[in-house]
Amino acid sequence: KLRVLTISGSVTGIDFTLSTLPSFIDVPMDYWSWTYVEDVYTAGVTSGCGGDNYCPTGLVTRAQMAVFLLKAKHGSNYSPPPASGNVFGDVPETYWAAKWIEQLVAEGVTAGCGNGNYCPDAIVNRAQMAVFLLKAEHGSSYSPPSATGVFTDVPVGYWADKWIEQLSNEGITGGCGGGNYCPSNPVNRGQMAVFLVKTFNLP
Repeated sequence: KLRVLTISGSVTGIDFTLSTLPSFIDVPMDYWSWTYVEDVYTAGVTSGCGGDNYCPTGLVTRAQMAVFLLKAKHGSNYSPPPASGNVFGDVPETYWAAKWIEQLVAEGVTAGCGNGNYCPDAIVNRAQMAVFLLKAEHGSSYSPPSATGVFTDVPVGYWADKWIEQLSNEGITGGCGGGNYCPSNPVNRGQMAVFLVKTFNLP
């Protein structure tokens, strides 16, 4: 796979144009998050969803998020220690992302979804994404400043208010439009690329 790149010039009087192809057939150059998708691919965070596709509108699960976050943070060659299967009741040792999920816990990014579970197949929403990103970026002990009420749909007192506002303060998001953040909206793979690139300065 090659990134889209066009270079024109002249060498010893001969004009030339060099062009390459997009990394993914379903993310053309004019797709809104094309450059971010190319960046997460170049950084080795993801190789797509199969068949030379990226599936930009596909929704991101909590299991997938564990992999994306740790690769974005530690690099494409990173591989967590083997899983024990004893951390979450719904993530056995044989689960495909078990070691990534358990490492995310070991780094203090998440404690699961409650009742001893991780909910690996649950879809990540924009509020949860804010917490995931900032804890992965700054460390488990990080706590953002108190919220002031930046977004209309994220009042002070909302469970993730300060995390969402800090994500905005760091220039990682401007919300979803109209002065809102849309905290309950699911995160798709196109949006995920933007979040990761801006948080971890990829590639």
